[in-house]
Amino acid sequence: MAGSTAHAASQDNDPQKLLDAARALVPQVIATRDEANRKADVLPELIAQMQAAGLLRAFQPKRWGGLELDPRHVFDLQNVFAEHCLSTAWVFGVLSVQSFMLGRMDALAQSDVWSEDPDALISSSFAPVGQVTPVDGGYRISGRFTFSSGSSHAKWAVVGGMVPPDEARPAPQMRLFLIPMSDYRIDRVWDTFGLRATGSNDLVIDDAFVPAYRSYVPDSGLLPLAASSGLSPLYRLPWLYVFGSSISNLAVGAGRGALATFTAVTRERQGAFGAGASRDNPRFLSVIGRARVEIDTVERQLRDNFARLAEHVTQDRELPLDEALLYRAELTGNLRRIVLLVDEMQLLLGGRGIQRDGPLTQLWLDLSAARAHAGNDPAAILAQIAGEMLNA
Repeated sequence: MAGSTAHAASQDNDPQKLLDAARALVPQVIATRDEANRKADVLPELIAQMQAAGLLRAFQPKRWGGLELDPRHVFDLQNVFAEHCLSTAWVFGVLSVQSFMLGRMDALAQSDVWSEDPDALISSSFAPVGQVTPVDGGYRISGRFTFSSGSSHAKWAVVGGMVPPDEARPAPQMRLFLIPMSDYRIDRVWDTFGLRATGSNDLVIDDAFVPAYRSYVPDSGLLPLAASSGLSPLYRLPWLYVFGSSISNLAVGAGRGALATFTAVTRERQGAFGAGASRDNPRFLSVIGRARVEIDTVERQLRDNFARLAEHVTQDRELPLDEALLYRAELTGNLRRIVLLVDEMQLLLGGRGIQRDGPLTQLWLDLSAARAHAGNDPAAILAQIAGEMLNA
């Protein structure tokens, strides 16, 4: 514990200093993003720079040298990267947020990961596809776990599986299992048109033993945990909302980047066939204005919702389910709201919009890939809201 205390003392959780550190990395993000896309992975040198700056300890418990940062500050950091490279922002988000879930798990599991290496990172694949067999002292698990973003930079992974029913529990039970890299291999199957540099490859596990303390039964993730859980306030926030934010919030930074680029193009662009200056075209003006408003609206909504959730946690007050569902639905729809505006920008760019090196092409491809993620699809949660209302 002395080692972790020393690390904790060396960390600076001043949000402004962390923002400055993230901004200082932007030139490297820009310089390496093409190579990262070719290699289908964020470069390890960039991850090392994030670690050196303490940025990837944002959600890590303080006892292990982490910052336990307010999520709003974490997602401000993510948006610094999202303005310039969505893959970098995605990897930063998902590698950071795994520490949030580990912060809810047994202290022994945390010790396994961080006692010797406080910079150790964790990737994940939560879909409960693993074949799980209970054994003395824990579980044996096998399976192929897909879409584990940033996995090449991690020393551990959290994967999902269903524990078969037994005499005490008649239904299968969803569990998460913390696995060291020595117990899995990475199958580099990631080959996509967008978010290429996230390195979201498959993890293959063949009959690994997981001690019981390195497993965790998650709740629904919609409601804050009570103070009686014994967790500090950060880890009592609804885990699904925090996790979902890591792949939705980055739309704010991406939107800013798209808007800045499209505005710069509009200043100089002349329309084809005598159409005149784009800066005088009402369609161009409309999308610029609407994007500015939408980006601000999405960011304010995210901040306001986190503030309300934090208030419920601080006061140890129960959150009504309908309110929790509303926050979740808003979150899952945010990225698609901004992508629609970038779609419109691409169409207005005409021939430049279809060029591989067009001003918005890579960002548009990345956003198109991001909106395909289930966490950015509001359909299921909207249906649940409708069901609750119809049954009221």
